[in-house]
Amino acid sequence: MTQDSTARNRIRSSLDESLIVEAAAGTGKTTELVQRIVAVLRTGRTTVDKIVAVTFTRKAAGELRLRLRIELDKARISATSPSETRYLEDALARLEEAHLGTIHSFCAEILRQRPVEADLPPGFQEIDETQSARLYSRAFDTWIQQRLQEMSPALRRTISRSSIDRTSTDDSPLDSLRKAGLDVLQWRDFRQTWTRKPFDRDAEIQQVIQDVGLLAHAPPGVTFRPTLAPGLA
Repeated sequence: MTQDSTARNRIRSSLDESLIVEAAAGTGKTTELVQRIVAVLRTGRTTVDKIVAVTFTRKAAGELRLRLRIELDKARISATSPSETRYLEDALARLEEAHLGTIHSFCAEILRQRPVEADLPPGFQEIDETQSARLYSRAFDTWIQQRLQEMSPALRRTISRSSIDRTSTDDSPLDSLRKAGLDVLQWRDFRQTWTRKPFDRDAEIQQVIQDVGLLAHAPPGVTFRPTLAPGLA
């Protein structure tokens, strides 16, 4: 008997309560989820078309569907009552009606039922992470080509600063920009407006020059504390 056997048994048998299960990768979360779904269907508490199980990747969703089919078939063979057999056979026959897929596909299915209310075209398609990365890379390449032709002062400073700070193992300045753009994209739904604190660049540069001059002429043993602009300290 394993240390977590009590918890596993509760997942499989305590079907009238909602559970949140947290465990590390490879500990058998999917196995217990499949067993719980089988138990729910075996007892006739619901039908397979009302089952929802979402994962992060299409590969994991495909494996989940396959494992559920195998366990349903095993449960059907070992069923001890006509009602259990009937419930499990119905689940196997209608397994494709279960909502087993990625989070994106499940949300897309809901949106397709109400495209007008969601302000979306009825024929829209969701994309996975690989397709999303490919589209972003294409959009970034188009954008950076245009900006390099213009070469704004801000872009010039960004590339110069990245070139100075990078080491032999760091990404190139353009790679750093690409990653920064991806980070901004992840926050595209953040509604708070961006703010920029006032910063007199020329005045601060002159102050730094003065501080360096004072430091150069300071006598030995004198402690010198430069004046830094807010945010640079």
